[in-house]
Amino acid sequence: MLLPNVDNFARNMLVDVILVLMAFTGAFTDARSGKIYNWLTFPVMIIGLAINTTLGGFAGFKLSLAGLVVGLAIQYVPFWLNLIRGGDVKFLAAAGALKGPIFVTSGFLYGAAMFGLYATIVLAFKGKLRQSLQNVGEYLKSWIVLKTETDPGAPASLTYMPWGVTLALGFLLCLLFELRFGVPFFMLQ
Repeated sequence: MLLPNVDNFARNMLVDVILVLMAFTGAFTDARSGKIYNWLTFPVMIIGLAINTTLGGFAGFKLSLAGLVVGLAIQYVPFWLNLIRGGDVKFLAAAGALKGPIFVTSGFLYGAAMFGLYATIVLAFKGKLRQSLQNVGEYLKSWIVLKTETDPGAPASLTYMPWGVTLALGFLLCLLFELRFGVPFFMLQ
């Protein structure tokens, strides 16, 4: 430890405050403009690496770097397939740099579950849910059963749905679990 007089509580509090500020800012900008900006994500990545290295030594650096890499890796394929935008990838990587790989993986899973619920509600409200489910079914049938690639049909909705908002909610839910149970996921005891 480079700063032995700084206890884990202070370090965790500082990281948690930065995470909450990043989550709210990223959710706001994504909902408002459809973007999560580099001016938010890159500084948080650097701050996460710096705080964890300074206060946790080499172990803190490894945790932070692992979280950053896991955050990038989780989103790499969807980004490569143009299913998500680069800001979403960097948003997840920044949360990983702050809190580590277990936290960022849990936050991603909670965010994905919330996004699925959100998308279902939006599509149902717009009367597009049935067509979307039929398109997914046709695509899966052609890909899995027939082992062919076919056009899944016209998209039922081209409505932009901000993925960063539900990622932020996933991060905040993980933080609540971490503060309550000591781990960033719900555990039955």
